[in-house]
Amino acid sequence: MTAATNITIGAGDRPRDMTRVEEAAQAADIRKLVEGLPHGWDSIVFKGYDRGVQLSGGQWQKLANARSRYRDAPVLLVDEPTSALDPHAEIEAFERLRTLADSGTDVILITHRLAATATADHIYVLDHGHIAEHGDHDHLMARTDGLYHAMFQAQAAQYGLTTSAGSDLPHAKSSTDTTRTSQ
Repeated sequence: MTAATNITIGAGDRPRDMTRVEEAAQAADIRKLVEGLPHGWDSIVFKGYDRGVQLSGGQWQKLANARSRYRDAPVLLVDEPTSALDPHAEIEAFERLRTLADSGTDVILITHRLAATATADHIYVLDHGHIAEHGDHDHLMARTDGLYHAMFQAQAAQYGLTTSAGSDLPHAKSSTDTTRTSQ
């Protein structure tokens, strides 16, 4: 399908609104890329077809972000949405998810990257398919014998960082973050 169709695919109950497509793509940081493709919005986003182009994993994730913004759904479920992104793009992607949350969309984030959970309203830690712990970052870090605390410390240690109970590693700031996070 074309880049434009890929963004509008989940909103089949209404006619395509290219202004909204472009706005969603801009908010997801993919508009410039799509408009720079040989056939722009009419480029097929699958190599091997006439007008086809190959997108990177990170570009696909941005296209999916634009699709969710176009649909204007009240809930967005994302599973490891930054796995194909470099660290700078990852930080920017999480900021863009926060803007969705700030605008009223409930964002449910499934991730193993615990730095992304530090500003979440609520975190659920799963262990063997069961909820082992839940709370916000500060609450879970205060439980020094907890699973979340141990996992967060293990990830911090990979960078030579340590945290004390209840303290945060430096992370991107967020104003009124309403991100829902699951682990």
